[in-house]
Amino acid sequence: MPEEYPIILENVSFYYKDSRKPALKNINLKVRRGETVVLVGRTGAGKTTMIYSIGGIIPNYIKGRLKGDVIIDGMNTKEYSLYELAQHVGVVMEDPEAHIVAFTVEDDVAFGPCNLGLLREEIYKRIEFALEATRLTNLRKNNPYNLSGGEKQSLAIAGILAMRPDILALDEPTSMLDPLGRERIYNVLRSLKEKYGITMIFSSHDTERIVSLADRIIVLYKGEIILEGHPSKVFQEVDILEKVGVPVPSATKLAYLLRKDGIWNNLLPLTLEEIYNFLMKYINVKRYFTKHLEKQVKPKFIKPIIKIRNLIHMYPNKIMALRGINLDIYEGEFVALIGQNGSGKTTLARHIAGLLKPSNKDAEIVVDGLNIIKARMRDIIKKVGYVFQIPEHQIFHSTTREELEFGLRNLGFPENEIKKRVDEVASLLGLKGYENEWPLSLDRGKRFRIVLGSILAIRPKIIIVDEPTTGQDWNDSKYICEILRKINAEGHTIIMITHEMDLVASYATRVIALYKGQVLLDGNPRNVFTKLDILRKTWIQPPQITRLGLRLKLPSCFLTIDEFYDYLRG
Repeated sequence: MPEEYPIILENVSFYYKDSRKPALKNINLKVRRGETVVLVGRTGAGKTTMIYSIGGIIPNYIKGRLKGDVIIDGMNTKEYSLYELAQHVGVVMEDPEAHIVAFTVEDDVAFGPCNLGLLREEIYKRIEFALEATRLTNLRKNNPYNLSGGEKQSLAIAGILAMRPDILALDEPTSMLDPLGRERIYNVLRSLKEKYGITMIFSSHDTERIVSLADRIIVLYKGEIILEGHPSKVFQEVDILEKVGVPVPSATKLAYLLRKDGIWNNLLPLTLEEIYNFLMKYINVKRYFTKHLEKQVKPKFIKPIIKIRNLIHMYPNKIMALRGINLDIYEGEFVALIGQNGSGKTTLARHIAGLLKPSNKDAEIVVDGLNIIKARMRDIIKKVGYVFQIPEHQIFHSTTREELEFGLRNLGFPENEIKKRVDEVASLLGLKGYENEWPLSLDRGKRFRIVLGSILAIRPKIIIVDEPTTGQDWNDSKYICEILRKINAEGHTIIMITHEMDLVASYATRVIALYKGQVLLDGNPRNVFTKLDILRKTWIQPPQITRLGLRLKLPSCFLTIDEFYDYLRG
């Protein structure tokens, strides 16, 4: 008879090597068979450590000091090898490319079963099961590296499913994905839960989506469990969640504010549907508010700093990434480039930064008077700074200070000016005290800030950031965007590539939506987010609070909870 609790953690604490602070502290947890548990908490709260402990990666691969017992299907992870544990629990890491080992999808899925020494017939059976469960059957002959982000994440899950584990442990399975990719993964997880009864535990920052999938939410803070229970219970504790940096769904936060005013007297809702029905009865539409909001938009931008004409780009594999882009971006704008993976966002941004060249001879790219197509990179980086999505791709020095100095030294700045600028950006980005640390030993948020700092030290007029929030919690994401807004207020033009529509609503002055290499929409956020039918083509949804206002047919497009709340208060 199978264990009722396939996951048991008893008084578990874990200290990473050379660390005096526990990454997990006195964790006691039992997960029922077939249950879906979601871990939430700030970056560094202990989510990944718990996933790796359940998967046996700790202590079998990642060394440190493990106290207490982690028992998986009756097996103590201290007493069994990773090979043995892998037949019971499958771990899916945050970066799906870390799982890729073959040149076709089906060979990649076959890798695990082959290593278990199974018969050929059984291996084929498992491949078919995993491909069908993750909806990859039609892509079986494709090269994994040519898949979209969502498809790669699905492949990582398929490779684990083919091992037929009873338990799935996933670390941020949707953090690197566009809206389409996220929806795909959540549908896959939902199917695994409903069809196969697989026990799942995964970490996520996406609180608005997990409420419909989770049987239980566990809130971690500094390595300890501070809240746990069904989503309807956990999200009643808004004060605690905000204090520890866990975002609550917009519908919940709005009702929480209304409850303070005595307007909402029930349990806090989790979904738009719950609050919509209440507000339909409550709202007395105030027509004057339309003009009030319109006065706040349309900042004046006069001078184009980026001019793009007839830009076409085709990659060597014959994929047409850009199909005749024509754009003017103005000095001082804060532009958000949005669209699903493969829409051309990064390709466009890399042309502006001179990292790619157009495929057509009649293309024109002029940045602050400089012909980017013909210019030397030494001249381009004085005009445009580019921060990659994965900061590790731009880090190659052994200390933070060396990273921050690198661009300035290459451009021949004198020592006193280098020191002055590096000290300024270290202070601005909260990197004081980390100057002599190895950058790759720091958390992802700090690694991103180091790369951003190396760009800011040069003081280019245009700063491009590609997915600055990937793998970061909501607080870190807002922290970075606040820095970008401060830089923008000083006159720098910001171009941000992102899938986070709440950040677009809060920070961008202009939104450019790309679809299959063309500009689909271009305007301020209030205008763009009202075009629901057009946005649906790109699998983009406006923020939850915006969708609520549009559904209620209110007289203006709300971008933030505070705007909506002020409206309701009259």
